[in-house]
Amino acid sequence: MYDIFSSVSPLWGICPFDFIGPEKLIECAAKRRLPENPRSIIMFAFPYLLPEEDYEGLNVSKYAAVRDYHGVAAERLSAACEKLRAEYPDEEFVFFADNSPLPEVMAAVGAGIGVRGANALLITEKYGSYVFLGEIVTTLEIAANSPSPSKCTGCGLCEKACPVGAIKGGVITREKCLSHITQKKGELSPEEEEIIKKTGCAWGCDICQNVCPLNKGAKPTEIGEFLADPKANVTPDDPIEGRAFAWRGEKVIKRNLGILEKKAEDNESERI
Repeated sequence: MYDIFSSVSPLWGICPFDFIGPEKLIECAAKRRLPENPRSIIMFAFPYLLPEEDYEGLNVSKYAAVRDYHGVAAERLSAACEKLRAEYPDEEFVFFADNSPLPEVMAAVGAGIGVRGANALLITEKYGSYVFLGEIVTTLEIAANSPSPSKCTGCGLCEKACPVGAIKGGVITREKCLSHITQKKGELSPEEEEIIKKTGCAWGCDICQNVCPLNKGAKPTEIGEFLADPKANVTPDDPIEGRAFAWRGEKVIKRNLGILEKKAEDNESERI
């Protein structure tokens, strides 16, 4: 069984379902997919950090430079569930990748995978916060890992570095977050356009992760799907299929790239 887990990701852990509790479940359509009597949560962290040389000309968040993790995680989790069902035919195994009724960071902490940072991200010892999360919920009772004993250092660097003041006391104001702004549809306000120009990021944001001391020395990924065909510098002519920003459609990413292009044109005009 544990070999099956390791084939999904190099980083996984077991959390008892009761660690979450029904009152902490997220109300969403995916909640209906939960087994009737869940006993265990197998949490997986999928590291995505690339070698530094692969980020030359980076103009999107590091997580968007690799293949869209939803497909990668779904393929691996689905294959694992098939093997587990064959091994335990009387039990149920249901996987979730992002669209989940579970508070995933909380469950990952409960599974001993890492700690919750003040920026609300999971921080792992080996891969830092550069991980995606996915899980399998099962009716099978599996011996659980101990929750992570260590904690975020509380240094406050992520809060100080956030360009929009979205982090306050370990709480994220989603509407303020630059990552959220880059994913909004329609026209952006002049202030929102300026923050995209200032950071130079057309999708997402890495600022709070880049300054986190627990991310120093984070190891690059070993997941082959992420190492294949990374795209750190996105242009308006690039196809969006299979990328993290594809779910919003091409208009949003092209709008943001246009904002950065306008910034480059303004800078060029100032030099002339």
